[in-house]
Amino acid sequence: MPPQMRRFAPLLLIVAVLFIVLPLLRHSHKAGLSNADKAQRTKQTLALIDAAEQRYATSHNRYTAHLADLVPTSKGLAGDLAIGITTQLDVSSNGHTYLAQVESDVLSLVRARTGPKLDADSCLILKKSSGVNCSPVKPT
Repeated sequence: MPPQMRRFAPLLLIVAVLFIVLPLLRHSHKAGLSNADKAQRTKQTLALIDAAEQRYATSHNRYTAHLADLVPTSKGLAGDLAIGITTQLDVSSNGHTYLAQVESDVLSLVRARTGPKLDADSCLILKKSSGVNCSPVKPT
């Protein structure tokens, strides 16, 4: 090996190690919930909102468009919202119909009710992964 090459050999070795070892270390451990867990929590959040809306309607004779009205009466809802699940609530002007959209980065769900009647219940998989499906949530 020529003397000029020997001088750069340690530098080339360090660069090779950086390109090989660092990506392996960076991908070796992922923190947070799995996609299957996110999907399950998304479905759970919609079920909690639906149950809380029905309880609210029973006691107030109308649905609410405010999550703040639902969180105190729905154990676990605040925790589900804290993991990055987004929700949108819309209530008709007479308060007898509500629409809820609940979404994570893996699943999008929409449910609508008029009174106790279920008008819409849809699911869209945003990211296909093991354990991500549109099956109904199991009651806890």
